[in-house]
Amino acid sequence: MGGLVAILDGTRFYAASAGILHPELRDKPLVITGGKNGIVIAANRLATDHCGMSKFEPVFKQKEIIARHGVLVVEANFNLFGHHSKHFQNIIMSYFDQCSSYSIDEVFALVPSNVVPIDYLRDIRSQVYKLTRTAVSAAASFNCTLAKSCAWAAKNSPGYNGLCVIDSMDEMDEILKKMPIGSIWGIGRSMTKTLVAQGMTKAIDLKHADPARMKKLFGKNIVDVISELNGNKVLNWRNPDHSNSKIVIGSSKSYKERLHNKTEVHQALANHIHIVCQKARAQHSKIKCILFSCSTSSYDHQPFAKSIKIKLEYPTSDTTSVLSMLSDNINQLVPLTDNWVPIYRIYVSATDLTSKDVIQSDLFAPPEDDRKMQVFDSINARFGKNTMFIGARGVDPKCEDVRPLQLKHPHSRWRDVPDVFC
Repeated sequence: MGGLVAILDGTRFYAASAGILHPELRDKPLVITGGKNGIVIAANRLATDHCGMSKFEPVFKQKEIIARHGVLVVEANFNLFGHHSKHFQNIIMSYFDQCSSYSIDEVFALVPSNVVPIDYLRDIRSQVYKLTRTAVSAAASFNCTLAKSCAWAAKNSPGYNGLCVIDSMDEMDEILKKMPIGSIWGIGRSMTKTLVAQGMTKAIDLKHADPARMKKLFGKNIVDVISELNGNKVLNWRNPDHSNSKIVIGSSKSYKERLHNKTEVHQALANHIHIVCQKARAQHSKIKCILFSCSTSSYDHQPFAKSIKIKLEYPTSDTTSVLSMLSDNINQLVPLTDNWVPIYRIYVSATDLTSKDVIQSDLFAPPEDDRKMQVFDSINARFGKNTMFIGARGVDPKCEDVRPLQLKHPHSRWRDVPDVFC
């Protein structure tokens, strides 16, 4: 059974890391947010299973649950999480000759041919927990996509208990029959809605879909996914990032307190432009078409919804270039000043993307220096999200009622190093 592709990932990694590195947070319902007024990006089991907190929902929408159950709201500290990630991934990598870090809490590896995979992965899980107190799920199968499917089964199907190794396509099909189509690796929310509308609800449905028809609808990436669901090795597990490249990149937010003037709407849109462009650069894409949208809530008495789609003459992922387009079109997007309607939801979407590696520029294309954005991204990657940002997004963002706790970082801040008295 050698040659299987394995994936090991930390269970509820952000929430677990906060509790591991800050003992005072253990055994309490806890959620991690992306900022002072952001989205719940992670939660421990106490928060989700016992208190009813939902991931990927705004904090303010769950304020009553937080107050009723005493849920701790913690702002993400990615430097701290990164330090813990390095520690637990180094332990995992010491067991494999061939392995690759896929994300902050995931490692792909090639299982050695001279071991029994399920026993080998069980030993690794035990050792990682012993040395870091990090619970790790492990899964292995014929390729990256099926390994990720096994990882879904390890966490969601009874009997696996965090460990799933499949080397039989018949057994794999049983998992695919239970697995929601939106849980397949590389299938995003937008694509899931389209597939479900066509009657495809389970992973097994996509496995048996016509690749040529799917390619016309969604592009080449989905053909690779279908091939891997059928047991073929298409994606390179050492560098699988391209399989996760998104066809559409979006960023949105709902504002409980509403946005009451053009400046606030402009700053909110600028913030989401920053997010969308950063995501495009991260997957080595450039934007060919951008959508700006703002609207009221469906429950507001004065309904308002307006969006503008701009086709770019030359693809770009430069945040400043897209911000210039916003400034040129903001007056067409927002309500009239004399009849202003408080805005509830902001949305920015790159609806057409192209790989920066296949762009063919023409003679009249304006020069674009990628180094500026590379410096921008590298500073934020090293010193934390939003360490450097463009002033168009504002320096005093709207804050909601729930104030998150700040995690200490003794590995990089002298003031956070604990005092020990002997």
